[in-house]
Amino acid sequence: MRNEHCPICGLDSGLILKLGFGIKLSLPKTIEIRHCATDNFLFVGNGCQSDYDDYYRSIANDSNHAEVSGANKRSVIAELQKRHLAQALAGFFGEPRKVLDFGCGEASLLVELACDFPTSTFVGFDPGPAAELGNRKAAALSLKNLSVADLKMCSDQGPYDLIIASHVIEHMVDLDLLQYLNGLLSENGLLYIEVPDSLRYGERERREFLYYFDRLHVNHFSPEAMARLCAGYDFGYVGQFQYCFPYRDGGEYPALGMLFQKGQDVVEVTSASIVDAATRYIDSEKLRAKEIARQFDAFEGVLVWGAGDNFYRSSENDGPLSKLRNVVLLDRRPREVIVGGREFLTLDPDEGIRRYQWPVVVTVSVERKTIGDQIHSIDPSRQVFFV
Repeated sequence: MRNEHCPICGLDSGLILKLGFGIKLSLPKTIEIRHCATDNFLFVGNGCQSDYDDYYRSIANDSNHAEVSGANKRSVIAELQKRHLAQALAGFFGEPRKVLDFGCGEASLLVELACDFPTSTFVGFDPGPAAELGNRKAAALSLKNLSVADLKMCSDQGPYDLIIASHVIEHMVDLDLLQYLNGLLSENGLLYIEVPDSLRYGERERREFLYYFDRLHVNHFSPEAMARLCAGYDFGYVGQFQYCFPYRDGGEYPALGMLFQKGQDVVEVTSASIVDAATRYIDSEKLRAKEIARQFDAFEGVLVWGAGDNFYRSSENDGPLSKLRNVVLLDRRPREVIVGGREFLTLDPDEGIRRYQWPVVVTVSVERKTIGDQIHSIDPSRQVFFV
């Protein structure tokens, strides 16, 4: 169970941001983003690993890139990731290797690696339902050197020369996963970890307010923090790189890739201040929110389509909806929505749009064109904003 103590060093931390959310399985409804100055690290200071395990077992998480592959579809994102990783590994695949991708999703990265390095063996594991798609893609592409297995089979097939944990560690409340991965690696084996590049959140603006802080990304690493974490599990730093991959909103998402070796001596890594980067990001988001909110000044109130995480973020911390006088939520399910002690009325979209002549603010992140079309089918002249 997380608390105010840093999960890397165990020391006290400082609070930098508090966020509220709606009900989503057993995930926490309120989170604290905390800062450890010793490790140059940001983390969510509450939450339980078992609750997150239940959540990830229930979802196909690759869909967050809006690139859910069909049985034989190749991923542009994974191809880009593979090129950067292969370059960092230099001549690693000059001989046959055994590779595990822990948290492989649909196995998109493994497909690219298996195609390029046919003499090596690639095994994937993912707790969610997306994993089955990985096996289907491997079969459709006749990749005999790729399989997606359950946790026991993955363990039985070890040890591995390389373990990949791509966009996994930022989601882990219990960081002792690294001890388990260490046990699956061969002597002097390599560990590749990829996470969001927290130092560059402010350089890659998302359309959603404070998008990079949520209850799913429970760790925000600087390279210094990642190196300190891995050193505690007998992984020595080898190298790192930064890149960006295309994201569903048409922009780019910043990523940090770091390579470690089992049993290698600890190497000190220094980084820019993550709390300074986070503060700049939060301040710039509040300024952007103020500009967005000015669009609503001429109206008595607004209708809001979507009461998910983005609505909650936008309604607090000086977000674009935080100071509106009158807000009605459009939702086909009558329910109570409370944010920061404020209760919001919910109405069926057809009824709400016909009853109020206010503009509609869409806070849903996906299928925005479809939602816009639904609104205009009810009232073709209705003004629509997207935040």
